[in-house]
Amino acid sequence: MVLSPLNDVVIIRRADPQSVSDGGIILPPSDDMTEDIGTVVYVGRGKPHKCKKCAGATHIPMQVVAGDRVIFSTNGHQITRIKGEELIVLRQDSIIAVIEDDANEVHSQRGAQEIAETVWKTGGQRNA
Repeated sequence: MVLSPLNDVVIIRRADPQSVSDGGIILPPSDDMTEDIGTVVYVGRGKPHKCKKCAGATHIPMQVVAGDRVIFSTNGHQITRIKGEELIVLRQDSIIAVIEDDANEVHSQRGAQEIAETVWKTGGQRNA
């Protein structure tokens, strides 16, 4: 299956929720605590540039690429199922941060604050 999102649309595969706490307690699944971390699967070309000179022929480059682990807003996205797989469809503006380190220890809202503080301290700069 290959999807081609339009403009600045990003399609994300949600990460599996954490089933064991850091202290070793098994956590039951909860509908009200959805995972806000995922992996970018498909990325659009970017928003068309709105200058009169190029007349929309060029696109503003996307800041994420397929394979990036990201924290995204749990509001303003669409959940869809394709061939039994649940995918999140949202605009790039709904992505809060890209997780650049080995972030296996970052799970849901507990780790989001720590990542957000790190991004804020570094000025949101991504390493090239």
